[in-house]
Amino acid sequence: MPRIKFDNPSEHALFNAKESWVPVVIGGVPVALVCAAISFVLTRFAFPGDSSMLVICVLASILIVLISRVPHILDNWRTDVVVTDRRLYYRRGIIDVKDHVTDLGSITDVTIDPTIAGRIFGYANVRIQTKAGDDDFVLKEIKDAYKMRQVINTGRDRLEQSQVPPTQGGYRR
Repeated sequence: MPRIKFDNPSEHALFNAKESWVPVVIGGVPVALVCAAISFVLTRFAFPGDSSMLVICVLASILIVLISRVPHILDNWRTDVVVTDRRLYYRRGIIDVKDHVTDLGSITDVTIDPTIAGRIFGYANVRIQTKAGDDDFVLKEIKDAYKMRQVINTGRDRLEQSQVPPTQGGYRR
C-alpha cells in the first residue's frame, strides 16, 4: 500500500510500482561468498576438527550478510512510485524522505534501461525526462518498468487530447 497522498483528491491511481527485490538479494551474494571462504579457512586451518567453530562461523556469516543488506532492504521497502491520471509520484526513504512529483504533461520521454539481470528477472531503471530538463530523475530497479512506461505515455496522451485548443486573438470565433 503506497504511503503517498495525492495533491488533488480527485486523482486516481493507474499504476503502483515497486523496486524489485532481486537486486537486494543478488547484492548479498558476494558478501556471502566472502563469509563462506573465511569460514572455510577458519574451520579448516585455524580450528581443525572443532565443529562448534563451524556453527559459529556459519551464524556469523549469516549475520554479516543480513547486516550488510539492511540499508538496501529498508530503501526497497520504503520506496513507492504511483502513476495517477495526472501525475507521477515518487517517494523514497524512512528518515531522509525524498518526494518527487511530476505532472504527466511535463514528461517528455520515458527511457527503460534494463541490465542483464533485469532482463532475466523483470526489472529495469526508468529515466524520466521532463520539459524543464533540470527536473529529470531515474527510478532504480523498477518491476514492470515497460508497463509503467505504457501507463505514463497513455496518461500523457489523454491529457494532451483533453487540452482546450488555444483561442486566436483572445477570443474564440
